[in-house]
Amino acid sequence: MRAVADSGEILRVEGLSKRFGKFEALRSISFCVRRGETVGFLGRNGAGKSTTIKILCNLIRPSGGQAWLEGEPILGVHAVSHHRVLGAIVETPCFYPHLTGRKNLALVGRLAGVGGDRVEAMLAEVGLAERAGVPFGQFSLGMKQRLGLAAAFLHAPRLVILDEPTNGLDPVGQRQIRELIRALTREQGVGALLCSHLLDEVAELCDRALVLEQGQIIMDHPLAAQGDIDAVAARFEALAEADAAPIAATPPRAAGGAREEPAV
Repeated sequence: MRAVADSGEILRVEGLSKRFGKFEALRSISFCVRRGETVGFLGRNGAGKSTTIKILCNLIRPSGGQAWLEGEPILGVHAVSHHRVLGAIVETPCFYPHLTGRKNLALVGRLAGVGGDRVEAMLAEVGLAERAGVPFGQFSLGMKQRLGLAAAFLHAPRLVILDEPTNGLDPVGQRQIRELIRALTREQGVGALLCSHLLDEVAELCDRALVLEQGQIIMDHPLAAQGDIDAVAARFEALAEADAAPIAATPPRAAGGAREEPAV
């Protein structure tokens, strides 16, 4: 069933939940991403970020809820194929190690119905034109991330999902990848969901921040000024302080059920 959504929405998620046995990884989360908007997806380890991303990319199935891309359902038995309008980097980009960067990207292009001219243009866009003949297995981490970005944006998607795109890179590599993400999202006018642990990265690239904690969205905050990311940082500090707070001891009960009062 097609969703009746705001005309500015590219992605709409409602009531998304996921259980792994008795463990509830996601607890009925709902959010949206608008056209041309980059949304930061933040949370501590185990908060449910990767689970959400894998569900949206149809790598795992949800326990409940639905998501719509351009108004069409993309999860479950009513899902429509959305690979032509969605691009993604999930964890570390993986390609065939024995094939060159060019041949790997050409293979992705063939699956997406994209020709060689577009492949060459994206290799140049991400700064890999001169190294495209090197086997992927010999790529540095930064080159792998660049090829992953080229693959994610190759077919001119409406939405890109980027999972820790600068993870493991040195400061120079982080800056270069951030500049690429900014240029590609603005050039193609796509919506983006950016999963990151780095507040400065989210402040630099994102229009809005979602904070996930224990499978629930606890904050949805605009990032129009420096004070906005400070408010997000303060929320994380409050979570850390709550975890560190000592648990008050409960006085033991006497045999008859009444509480034993501490001796004075």
